[in-house]
Amino acid sequence: MKLSRGIALSVVLSASFATAVLAQEAPPKEPFKAVHLIALKSPAEVTELQAALADMNAAVAKVGYADVRYRLFKVVGKQTGKYNYMWESAWPGGEVYDKVHNSPDWNAAVKRHPKVEEMMKENDVYNRYVEVSKP
Repeated sequence: MKLSRGIALSVVLSASFATAVLAQEAPPKEPFKAVHLIALKSPAEVTELQAALADMNAAVAKVGYADVRYRLFKVVGKQTGKYNYMWESAWPGGEVYDKVHNSPDWNAAVKRHPKVEEMMKENDVYNRYVEVSKP
């Protein structure tokens, strides 16, 4: 019975993350940055996020885009606002982003870190940015 509950929980967590990803607008066709601002509350959360990012970076590389990396930054000096960490990635375009995020390796990496989804639900702002060209 415990195994059935564990499997059911995994399915629910995976489905909820997939729903959040599907709810996003399509990524831009041109190069862009994906930026998460997040409020982490403890060293344990930082460690968990670092492990998840390392796992996701390995999945991105396995799909064939080792030059695309998730990187974690923290606030230095006096902090304004509630977000004390930022993780970002730079993508050559939406086609690559979609290929990576739809890959089995990516989905497996995400499933191994369900705590990150919990952190994101509570304390995350996510935006995509494209470069502003000169008029």
